[in-house]
Amino acid sequence: MLTFKLKSGKGETALEKVITISYDCDLSVPADSLIITCPYDGEVRKNADVICAYDEDRLLFAGQIDSVVTVKRAKGVILKLSARSPAGKLLDNEAEPVTYFNPTASLIENRHLRPFGIKLSEKDYVPYYGMLKIDKGMSHWRVLQRFCRYRYNSEPRVSGDGKAYLKGSPAAGRVNFSDNGEGISYTSLKENRRRHALISEIRLKFQQTNTYSSVIKNTNPETKSLTRVRYVNAAADKTTLQTADKMFENSNRDSYALELTCKGCLTGILGCAASVNDSVFGEISGLTVRKVSYSADSRGESSVILLEKENFDVADELHN
Repeated sequence: MLTFKLKSGKGETALEKVITISYDCDLSVPADSLIITCPYDGEVRKNADVICAYDEDRLLFAGQIDSVVTVKRAKGVILKLSARSPAGKLLDNEAEPVTYFNPTASLIENRHLRPFGIKLSEKDYVPYYGMLKIDKGMSHWRVLQRFCRYRYNSEPRVSGDGKAYLKGSPAAGRVNFSDNGEGISYTSLKENRRRHALISEIRLKFQQTNTYSSVIKNTNPETKSLTRVRYVNAAADKTTLQTADKMFENSNRDSYALELTCKGCLTGILGCAASVNDSVFGEISGLTVRKVSYSADSRGESSVILLEKENFDVADELHN
């Protein structure tokens, strides 16, 4: 089970007694979240500032406490502490409006990450050759996200312990799940085929005076009998064929989900490629670990794993 330390202006102390733990990490959510309950402690209630969670000796999470809830019942008084990982500060703080020309990762780190205790996982001194405009109201997370999309064509990830990965989730390799003793075992499986999320085709126009006569079809075989059409004005500013590709990609990813319940803490597999070998469903491959929800109480530890399909070949040839 995870262990915890609390930091305050008076120093760092171990949290000896924890009643329940809930920890969520999700590739589509910038900040990991942690909620723990513990017996009432007046010092913790007034002064606790940061929660650090350890998986054995490895720092898993270090986040500033967002809320402290005190609950008094017949059986006693408990504290509920809620915190987010350092990416939460990037979401909460507005960046200064400015325009960067040929910005580097080091510039983004120094101006938008380090002030909040976040460091790059690796150095990169090759700039993005272009203009990066920070508009009024943009958060520091939005700045980081926009830079990564421009420079790496990727979505950034800030781990629970405050490391920024500009090219995506730090997890590497593949994990295999099965109900026959090979790989990671699971106690339950739930498959959800969300056919309503699929887009079958997108119709485009490339000039404002034209009609939407060009068609791109989704090659996902699940759309064969479906008709769900969207329209994209490719003649509009900042709209390209990549917009249509992204729409297909999102709909395909959202159309399939596999949820497994496993024993233990498995937060370290977030972002890994995955496959499932099940005695009923057979082999299911081409999956990615999109979310891990870990919980622990007096009954033990478990992790709920959300698996989604990796990218499909998003579009067929263009038809006019």
